[in-house]
Amino acid sequence: MSGEVALTLAASGHSCADPRHLGLAAGAPLRFPAGWALIEHPVQGAILFDCGYGPDARAAMRAGLRWVYRRVIHACCPPHADAAHLLRQRGLDADDVRLLVVSHFHPDHIGGLGEFRHARFVAHAHAWARIQQAGWFELLHAQIWKELLPADFAERLQLLDDEGRRPLEGDLAGLGEGWDLFGDGSLHALSLPGHARGQLGLALRTQRGERAVLAADAFWRREQLDRPQPLPWLTQQVAMDDPRAYLDTLRRLARFRDTHHGAWVIPSHCADTLAQWRQRYPHAVLDASE
Repeated sequence: MSGEVALTLAASGHSCADPRHLGLAAGAPLRFPAGWALIEHPVQGAILFDCGYGPDARAAMRAGLRWVYRRVIHACCPPHADAAHLLRQRGLDADDVRLLVVSHFHPDHIGGLGEFRHARFVAHAHAWARIQQAGWFELLHAQIWKELLPADFAERLQLLDDEGRRPLEGDLAGLGEGWDLFGDGSLHALSLPGHARGQLGLALRTQRGERAVLAADAFWRREQLDRPQPLPWLTQQVAMDDPRAYLDTLRRLARFRDTHHGAWVIPSHCADTLAQWRQRYPHAVLDASE
């Protein structure tokens, strides 16, 4: 087997933030698409990496502290942009998705999980342990909304732990260790600590032969990969699990990009990266006019 898959990028909703929160120059608020990805495997079928906002997140943000979250970052997730709706552009139903890799448990990454009733889930054991052990205040600070998890989430969950990690080989060796999800080299889960406890990324090779790394929230804008540096103090306090690990992860991804010509390192929320992908592969994007 060649180990190559079809990759389609997608966005379900968006948020906005001041560029200074990322250590960038002052300017107009930046728009951050709530990105996810569809991976079509020749044997395993349709796989999702996250699913953006969705109906459960939309319902949660109507009142209380979740409403504050929506107002502060101007989160928007219209129904016509939900992942389950966008998949129909590819002739796929939500029930066709049999595996969904959860990069981390923030609402803009898991807000649509409830739509995927027949999917198995993959997540990092450290991320799941935090959800099980943390009190309400720690979960609030970590931006984890347990109500977004389907009632049978634990029964459908496969955990990736430290014992199962193996050194990556070939062109991925510089990224350290990971998990070969299917044993065929087509999808490697990566540990990307810093922003969220147990954050995962995915490395794959597309049908066009290009290497792509889905980097979740290891960084937010491609400018950060060009100039790896610590985030401002306030952002570290609000949006970081481990600021030192964040910087280490960012530098590791920057080295990978700089030493692998033509490779894509794709964060979940960079509008410019999504636009660049769309320009090159206009038929490999799913999103909706908002």
